[in-house]
Amino acid sequence: MTDKSTYQAELIGPGVIGNNEVVELSYVEGAYQDLVELTFEVAGATSVRTWALGEVGPDTLEPIPYTFLSEVDQTPPNVEN
Repeated sequence: MTDKSTYQAELIGPGVIGNNEVVELSYVEGAYQDLVELTFEVAGATSVRTWALGEVGPDTLEPIPYTFLSEVDQTPPNVEN
């Protein structure tokens, strides 16, 4: 790898948040992170999106690709009884 402590990753997926966004990530024990989770809030609702490390070969250049896996809404429903 490199003696840097971070690398650039491109989040590839649906929607506006995290679609082809380039972020700076830290190496984990000298390797790329397997999963990336970002928490965000839109209109009072909190969600978590997850991306998985894409195909990386010996000649892969930064930004390193991450493919969208899932989105989980963490805001409890507001249902009146």
